[in-house]
Amino acid sequence: MVSKPVSISILMTTMAGAFFLLLHTNNTTLYISTTIIGVCTGAISSIAVSTTTELFGTKKFNVNHNIVVANIPIGSCVFGYFAAVLYQREENHTEGMNWRCMGEDCYRKTFIIWGTVCSFGTLLSFILYIRIRKFYMRNL
Repeated sequence: MVSKPVSISILMTTMAGAFFLLLHTNNTTLYISTTIIGVCTGAISSIAVSTTTELFGTKKFNVNHNIVVANIPIGSCVFGYFAAVLYQREENHTEGMNWRCMGEDCYRKTFIIWGTVCSFGTLLSFILYIRIRKFYMRNL
């Protein structure tokens, strides 16, 4: 049986791979990556509910779960803003040249950063598993 933190690690690894897959500039990889990122995000959101209960108990579940789930809108805002800043910077960088910055080429740095952040999240979720594996061994 795979514990929830290990499941989250597996999903985060898959999501990081999908962000790096976005570096390839064709429509097929765009569709595949977007699907993988969406499925993994949904699965992590579902697993987070029971993981919150297991890690922090049910006494103040509503507060703990809202803190855990707050990462979705905060991350969307921060990374959306960050992507816009990088895109604008690339646009200004290419302004004097004959070509305009379009699509994947301007988002390349953003995809690399998001993939790196997901890889770091994978590492953190694996560390979480190592720290609490005794809990999962006890409850088998």
